[in-house]
Amino acid sequence: MTETAAKRQSESNVKETIESILVAFILAFIFRAFVVEAFVIPTGSMAPSLYGAHMRFRCPDCGTTFDVGYSTRQTDSSDEPDIPAAAQRVTDYHCPNCGYRFNRGEIQRVRFGDRILVLKYLYLFEKPQRGDTVVFKAPLESHHPKDPEYSVNYIKRLVGIGPETVVLLDGDVYIAPFGSRDPAKFKIWRKPSHVQDVLWRGVYDNDFIPHLTDNDRARDHEWKQPWEALGSGNWDTGQDGRSRIFRFSGDTEGSLIFNANANPDAHALTDYLVYDEWEHRGWEPRPVSDLKLACTYTRSAGDGPLRLQLTKLQDCFTAQVTRGKITLLRSKLSKPGSFEASSEQTVAEKSLAELNSSAPARIELMNVDYRVTVRINGNEAIAFEYDPDVGTLWKHAMDASARLDPFAYPQVRITAASQHCTVEHLQLARDIFYLNNRSDTLFWGNPSRPSDLKAGEYFVLGDNSFISGDARYWSDPVELPKEGMPYVESGRVPEQFMLGKAFFVYWPAGYSVPSTSVNIVPDFGDMRFIH
Repeated sequence: MTETAAKRQSESNVKETIESILVAFILAFIFRAFVVEAFVIPTGSMAPSLYGAHMRFRCPDCGTTFDVGYSTRQTDSSDEPDIPAAAQRVTDYHCPNCGYRFNRGEIQRVRFGDRILVLKYLYLFEKPQRGDTVVFKAPLESHHPKDPEYSVNYIKRLVGIGPETVVLLDGDVYIAPFGSRDPAKFKIWRKPSHVQDVLWRGVYDNDFIPHLTDNDRARDHEWKQPWEALGSGNWDTGQDGRSRIFRFSGDTEGSLIFNANANPDAHALTDYLVYDEWEHRGWEPRPVSDLKLACTYTRSAGDGPLRLQLTKLQDCFTAQVTRGKITLLRSKLSKPGSFEASSEQTVAEKSLAELNSSAPARIELMNVDYRVTVRINGNEAIAFEYDPDVGTLWKHAMDASARLDPFAYPQVRITAASQHCTVEHLQLARDIFYLNNRSDTLFWGNPSRPSDLKAGEYFVLGDNSFISGDARYWSDPVELPKEGMPYVESGRVPEQFMLGKAFFVYWPAGYSVPSTSVNIVPDFGDMRFIH
């Protein structure tokens, strides 16, 4: 090859390289504009499903890791929050598992919010689905009320799709035909499993046992094992209840009952969320009875039953494990705060080979959205749905003097008899609790102000209901006659404002760069799909 030909070849290679780079940039811009776009989570309104700026703690006593929100200011770019590398704790924080106290005033690293990918224009090809995590233009007027810009992006969970009417009762979402005001017409929305699985909030995990001595422990109250043994004394929970494995041995029936008041700073079985602890001044706890009880059960001898029990209002559901069989039982409680009940009725039963051996079995009993489910080794064995008393719930929400049945606080119990067995990896979790503040006149979704959604209108809620500025509180209607949009009442998202569906956390809230105060290293282990 001559020198001239070599020169031409080199110039051609450079040209092709530049063209390839330009084409790549053009394709990236097209992809961003029409397919996928990245967004940052600025606040904690969706926590802990998606994180805004927050501080991460690891309890030095029990080892639990948990997050507390950090309040941020928006920058001029609307999506990018102003986050310092570190901040001073503004209140005492408590471990949600054991109640250990982290004192205020100390400096704590601040982690950035999650960065997510959103499928843009997906809803041009398919209708939004209830339960989707959606990104949309906030239907709130900008600083120019006569010329709204609607430039701020919000992310929430979609719970209402017009035409229909939405009401929130006892932490759950209820749906009825458009314009309904008759409680009998409202049906509970039962969240699909892929949504429910990300909405569980931990109540207590017995794998995380406090270990510090009283002299080293920063506590307002002495820690107590919340699982208290009653009955025959055949349950062994270890010295001072500090065993991760509970053992049962004997013929006489014995029970473990969960004492929600054992560690007051953990606020068990209420709508408390440690992420919002700095916001909980004046907070009135609400009982949450949508629960999941899970444990790993190993039977070494004997044929007696193991019974896992959850109550909700006056219903008690029991998952009874015997040799080769799982049975779901239902009874009515006759006395608040106890398990005194009417005769049990069998709801369903199923034979399972894995319960016929001495191998460990993972057992989960859930009562959520008035659907009771039993899972064995991760597989659904039994599911049973029943109807709530919507009239009673409606009256309670409407009348500040009306109270739910005194059985409202749930009871949790594990009972064994005539066997030798172990129970370990014992966990208790609760469902999300959507607030409906009956004293707030601006509140959408309360029975006194149901949210009537026309076709093409949506109702959205934040997963962190306590602090979320979502459709419940919006007061600005949408009026864009010049753009041909019909008038949209406040508290609704018009279809034209929907930007897309969030589907992946590509840059989870990050770590600090070693020896610096810069939080830019993503937590790669927390990359996840969004449900």
